[in-house]
Amino acid sequence: MVSRDMLIALRTRWKLVLATLVVVLAFALAWLATAERTYIARSSLLFDDRGPSGSLQDTPVNQDSRAVVGTQADILRSEAVARRVIRDQNLTDDPRLRREWRQQAPAGISIQRWLTSKLLAQLDVQPEKDTNVLAIRFRSDDPVFAARMANAFASAFVAMRLEISTGPAKQYAAWFQQRTDEVRRNLERAQSAVTAFQNSHGMVDGNALALEADRLSSLSTQLASAESGAADLRARAGTQVLQSPDVQSAGVIEALRQQVATADAKVNELATTHGDAHPALVALRNERDTLRAKLTSETAAAGRSLRVASAAASSREGELKRLVGQQRGRMLAMTGNQAQLEKLQNEVNTAQRAYEAVTQRLNIMRLQTGLPTTNVQQVDRATPPLLPASPVVPLLLLFALLGGTALGIVLVILLELARPLVRTSGGLADALGVPVLGSFALATASHSKGRF
Repeated sequence: MVSRDMLIALRTRWKLVLATLVVVLAFALAWLATAERTYIARSSLLFDDRGPSGSLQDTPVNQDSRAVVGTQADILRSEAVARRVIRDQNLTDDPRLRREWRQQAPAGISIQRWLTSKLLAQLDVQPEKDTNVLAIRFRSDDPVFAARMANAFASAFVAMRLEISTGPAKQYAAWFQQRTDEVRRNLERAQSAVTAFQNSHGMVDGNALALEADRLSSLSTQLASAESGAADLRARAGTQVLQSPDVQSAGVIEALRQQVATADAKVNELATTHGDAHPALVALRNERDTLRAKLTSETAAAGRSLRVASAAASSREGELKRLVGQQRGRMLAMTGNQAQLEKLQNEVNTAQRAYEAVTQRLNIMRLQTGLPTTNVQQVDRATPPLLPASPVVPLLLLFALLGGTALGIVLVILLELARPLVRTSGGLADALGVPVLGSFALATASHSKGRF
């Protein structure tokens, strides 16, 4: 049978193909009507790296997004989240679920435990490829219940994340508050110790040590000058003090020495012309002797003055040595006090740093306890699906359509093979094995049917 005959046969027997297709579609629809439907509702969560983290520390979720989202998926599939969903949705009081629990649960299994296992078995959590989105899918024979549970798991997970972020922070905040009180008391004690030490040692002025050092430097300079002056005066006020240049070069002594020399010259001049008993010569000699006595007296007085100045310089030198020694002792004592003060001040600084660190951590914990949200949020809310996920209605109808059509064509082919009909001249030639010399068309509707 040539292909043209088969095409004409299919066109002639189209009612058989259509009837077969209708039967197959009817069976498919009947099966769809009786088959158990499974609906899948989907919601999604977004983990935002830039959102507020769980610790308010600069540790965003950036080490490996896939690993982090995978970890969160495991948490979402945990029994803790399922129990929270059961509690939030009050599923233990649902009449339909309680009826299923009585029918399906083994003896001794509580409804809480049975619901937890049932919900987790119907839950599917998978990270979306190369994203920070976590897809939550829930299967159920009720589309409304499936959407409700998908949204419930998303909400319960977000709420649990917030509790995980803020719960420990509240405990840490209370602990840091106690630590803050403790380090504050330590700081106050250290500051009080510094103040008491400064008051007891007269170190209220922070520049006291520098001032004492300046005073020691000034006294040392004065002592060096006094030592030099005293040594010079001692040298000039030695055993030959009367012959010292300081005495001999004194103005009064120089004048008296000139007057004595003048008187000697007059006495010698008058002695050449007058006798020793001459009144004028005697008067000149008396005047000369008076000047000499006065010169001797003034020289002795100058020597005594030089010795007094030497003694005063030595006394001044000794006094300055004593003052320098006292100042050095004071400086040594103040140096030790300063070291002790610095030690106490270091304790104050340490306590201050500890107080600032604890206060900073306390403020962070207080802020974290008041976080309104976390870095995870629900992006898509689940809605009741219109078509079941199993069985897939469009796909099943497509298969039924294709299968019914193919089955009808197969039936036509089988009928043609079982009872062939001559439909064309080529088919007749093939059937008889002789050439066809001519053909004509019958006026009746059955002109295309011939038997052999």
